[in-house]
Amino acid sequence: MLSQPQKIRVMFSKTGSLKFISHLDLNRTVRSAFLRSRLPIWYTKGFNPHPKTVFSVPLSVGTASLCEFMDFRVTEEITGEAICERLNAVFPVGLRAIEAYEPVKKFHDIGWADYELVFEIPDAASMAEPVRELLSGEIVIDKTTKIGTRTVDITSLVRVLDVTVEDEKLVLKLRLSADDASYVNPKYIVELMISKLGIPGEKDDYTVCRTAVYCKDGETIFR
Repeated sequence: MLSQPQKIRVMFSKTGSLKFISHLDLNRTVRSAFLRSRLPIWYTKGFNPHPKTVFSVPLSVGTASLCEFMDFRVTEEITGEAICERLNAVFPVGLRAIEAYEPVKKFHDIGWADYELVFEIPDAASMAEPVRELLSGEIVIDKTTKIGTRTVDITSLVRVLDVTVEDEKLVLKLRLSADDASYVNPKYIVELMISKLGIPGEKDDYTVCRTAVYCKDGETIFR
C-alpha cells in the first residue's frame, strides 16, 4: 500500500464503433472497466465515492483517436504493463490501453494535435491541388458556440502537413491548435471543403482520426 495515491496516465485509442460514443459515455465505460479490472484505483471519500478520472481534450462524436489520455490514481504499486493488461482484458472492442506511466506534463500544456482526414470521393486525384490551394490561403470559418455564431480567422491555427491521394482516397494530414483558448475542431476543415469545393460531406464519405498530441511548441510530443 502506498503512503500517498500515485497518479497514473494511460494513453489509449478509441476507434471503430466506439468513436461514436460521447465523452460522458466514455467516462461511464471507463468507470465500469475499473470495477471489472480489479485495479487498485483510488476513490474519493464521502457519501458517493468514485474514481477521480480526468481526460485530455475531448473528441467530437464520430472522431477516432490513436492517442487519448486519462489520469487517475492508484493505491498500490503496479507496473504500467500490468495496468494496460488489466484494462485491455475488460475494455470493449474499440478501446485499447497503449501505455501507462507517471505523467510528465499537465493537460493544460497541450497545444496542438495531428489529424488524418480521409475522403472517399469520386476522382479524388483531381481534388488534391484545389484542397492544397484552399488551405494555403486565408482560412476563415463560422464558429458556433453557446453565445452564437461568429466569423473567425484560423489561418495561424492550422498547419497543413500533407495532401495526398492513396488508394484512390484523398488524405489530409493536419496539425491543428488544441489549446483551450483556441481549439480548432477538424470538422471546420471538413465544412470548409464542402462549402468551397463541393466535396461530398455525408458521414460515410470521410473519416477523421487524431493521430498525435503535442505541447504548446507544436513539436514536443505530449506525455
